[in-house]
Amino acid sequence: MLQQDARVYAGLFDGDETASIDLASDRYAYVHVARGSVTLNGVELGKGDGVRVRGEEALTFTQGHDAEVLVFDLRDNEVSELWK
Repeated sequence: MLQQDARVYAGLFDGDETASIDLASDRYAYVHVARGSVTLNGVELGKGDGVRVRGEEALTFTQGHDAEVLVFDLRDNEVSELWK
């Protein structure tokens, strides 16, 4: 059970499919490519790649090749007085 302020999405991409997820300004995303390859906001990612995305209004997935992608939309709770 996930008891956090989070949303989890899964997607399969192969070919000309395109999908977008909007992100609120106070959130960030972690994207993991479980298999295949896909382009995220213009950056090509491959199997096993993971990326933390901050400061983007949306995630746009294109050019998938047998790709399975997990997206975690998370609350930005990492900022504290220690990090400012």
